[in-house]
Amino acid sequence: MSKGAYGTLIWKKPTLSAVVRILENPAYAGAYTYGRWEYRGDSRSPKTGKARAHLRPRTQWPVLIQEHHPGYVTWKEYLQTQERLRQNWLRDGGRGVAREGTALLQGIVWCGHCGRKMGIQHHAAKEKRSATYICQQGHQQDGEDTICQTMTARPVDTAVVQAFLEAVSPVGVEVAVRVLSQVEQQLADLKRQWELQLEQARYEARLAQRKYDAVDPDNRLVAAELERRWNAQLTRVAELEQAYVKAEQEASFTLTQEERAALQTLAGDLSMLWQAETTTPAERKQLLRLAIESVQLDGVNRPGWIEIQIRWHSGVVTQLEVARMKPGEWSLKTPAQAVARIHELAADLSYAQIAKTLNAEGFRTAFGHLFSS
Repeated sequence: MSKGAYGTLIWKKPTLSAVVRILENPAYAGAYTYGRWEYRGDSRSPKTGKARAHLRPRTQWPVLIQEHHPGYVTWKEYLQTQERLRQNWLRDGGRGVAREGTALLQGIVWCGHCGRKMGIQHHAAKEKRSATYICQQGHQQDGEDTICQTMTARPVDTAVVQAFLEAVSPVGVEVAVRVLSQVEQQLADLKRQWELQLEQARYEARLAQRKYDAVDPDNRLVAAELERRWNAQLTRVAELEQAYVKAEQEASFTLTQEERAALQTLAGDLSMLWQAETTTPAERKQLLRLAIESVQLDGVNRPGWIEIQIRWHSGVVTQLEVARMKPGEWSLKTPAQAVARIHELAADLSYAQIAKTLNAEGFRTAFGHLFSS
């Protein structure tokens, strides 16, 4: 900006980093903070020798004053945004954003053998091979001699999708909604307990303040002790408020009547929606993530088989197993109906006539091409 433009508002196209900095800034939610970043002497830049800044966890911020000024979003919305940003980031155990790859468990699949997160290995499009789930963090990062395990994604995805569609069938949804009603009642009781704890903590903080206000200022020892107790009560109130917000966020199992009705309708149409050509792999992944928290795969414990553990958001765990693919099992093959028709025609027709007949009847080769002699 030139000197003559000082104080002038200039609009620019936002960058990703600028948007993320705004969303992560507590001031956006009307909060004042101090000490979000710390500088440690044990972490320095190799070039400049300066101490590097590290973001402190929210519970360790020295100062956090909510509702300090009008915010663009509420504090609850701010916390939900932070969780969404963390999940969208593929590192630190986050799921990452659902992408267009064919492996449907991208971001939610874990190794049932070593416990690490599994990655996806895609193959060249011309190979027409299914993607692969692979556990190689130990080999790449920890110096282990070999990768932990690997398996083709197609049979695993097929089993998980079948379990998903069965779980969200109309009957399954009806049972889930009934269970959800019971869970909602339990959560309401839990919420009341949190509110009682907060009410008691705030009362004790107000009582400590009244005692401090009533003491003779000249009695410095007593005043200092009462001030310490007051600060301790205020700290406890702040900790309880943060814990309450986190607990409320993690326990968001409440459904409105409209959501329940939509859930029933979706259950009836979901299978058709899943099979539709217009449904993209990313959309299928998003549907799976609505119901499934994580999937663990173990292809080591039982040779020739893959043990699958599906952990649903409801807390229920489903155990499955599928056979490992045999060489050539999923390779492209001439349709069985075409092979049978060839056997029927072979006794009376030449190769050229058989190919012409097959093409006329709509049959195609394994690669989708016309038959030739």
